[in-house]
Amino acid sequence: MRLMRVATQAAATDPRTGRIDMDMITTGRSSAERENEESLNTTLKELLAERRGNRMAVSDVRRQLNEITNANAQQEEVVEALRRMEADGLIQFNERAQTIFVRAG
Repeated sequence: MRLMRVATQAAATDPRTGRIDMDMITTGRSSAERENEESLNTTLKELLAERRGNRMAVSDVRRQLNEITNANAQQEEVVEALRRMEADGLIQFNERAQTIFVRAG
């Protein structure tokens, strides 16, 4: 029984905060990671809404995003958010050229 309790505690501990987070068990991600992702998505949508009809380099998107949030969003986080936005039809994402086109609609 003690082994199960220790294993559950280890699996549910958020490595960033050191606190037990049951979201780690149910979703595989901590609630802090999920909140950061949602915040990134919201800020990114607001940023790109102002640039409809324009093509941008992913590096420029990341730089502007970091300026707005005063944070340091990692390249992979930004790319994942852009992939989700492409799946939603908000942008065209050319991963090879590392550019996006913000759709006008």
